[in-house]
Amino acid sequence: MSEPRRLFLVEDHELTRAGARHFIGDRYSIIGESDNVEEAVASITELEPDVVLLDIRIRGGSGADVIEQVRATHPDIVFLAVTVSTSRDDVVRLFELGVDGYLTKTAVGVELPDLIDKAMRGAKPISRQVAAYLLDIDEDVTDESGITRLTNRERDVVALIARGYTYRETAEELGISVKTLENHMANIFSKLGVASRYELAEVARQTGFVEG
Repeated sequence: MSEPRRLFLVEDHELTRAGARHFIGDRYSIIGESDNVEEAVASITELEPDVVLLDIRIRGGSGADVIEQVRATHPDIVFLAVTVSTSRDDVVRLFELGVDGYLTKTAVGVELPDLIDKAMRGAKPISRQVAAYLLDIDEDVTDESGITRLTNRERDVVALIARGYTYRETAEELGISVKTLENHMANIFSKLGVASRYELAEVARQTGFVEG
């Protein structure tokens, strides 16, 4: 049996850290915790976890500072923000820095391990409270983030597939061949980091691109 993925927790409230530990259980191995920027950067750089859960508001700066400093030398570490902030500025800055998902604390609980799994697969889980920012301000987000990376035609495809259309129905609706549709789907899967149309539909709902 393979070892669980290694996780580091950056959060300055002990109660919140305890809650995260409870929900994560044994799905991930928590190899360290920190409540401030300087210690977090040093520990993450040394321990090289697979994924980091971090709040935005922490002592000595912000979660954005942690991402910015660690990304320079460890680009493969997955960063998932779990925070109370729904500030547009916070969301945009973190996605500019390459955060792999943005969740509000009020929207996570027992599903936290599944959301971490999605971030590890590249699906960029995003809470509904902030998803609209990424759809409305493409010009502000320099990171290739989710739906905003797709072409207009690819967005048309996502809109239909996420609503339950089959490949043939989607191709007929758009006036293209099934083969062309399959090529679009391959590009969409690659850009969004999903492996099936069911995962694609979930990403589309999580980002608010289609209604649940």
